[in-house]
Amino acid sequence: MINSAVHRFEYDGWKVTVELDGSTLDGIISGHADLHWKDGHRCRIALAGKHEDGASAIASLSDRSRAFIDEWHTKRLNGDSDFVNI
Repeated sequence: MINSAVHRFEYDGWKVTVELDGSTLDGIISGHADLHWKDGHRCRIALAGKHEDGASAIASLSDRSRAFIDEWHTKRLNGDSDFVNI
């Protein structure tokens, strides 16, 4: 099992923390991204799958986080979000 890793970044007003929990010898890596907007936790995106290395798993979770945020903003502008007024 590889050591855990943490990557933090901000995107479009959101704070994102990506954490890798570890991996197995056959390349299965698990981790998650926690997305915070305004002063609250809004979403957790989970990952468990085969990746070349930890960097590709972090990139995958980061890309998925950005896609979620982009979709959320679109829904919010259209009034389709469950937390429009947050």
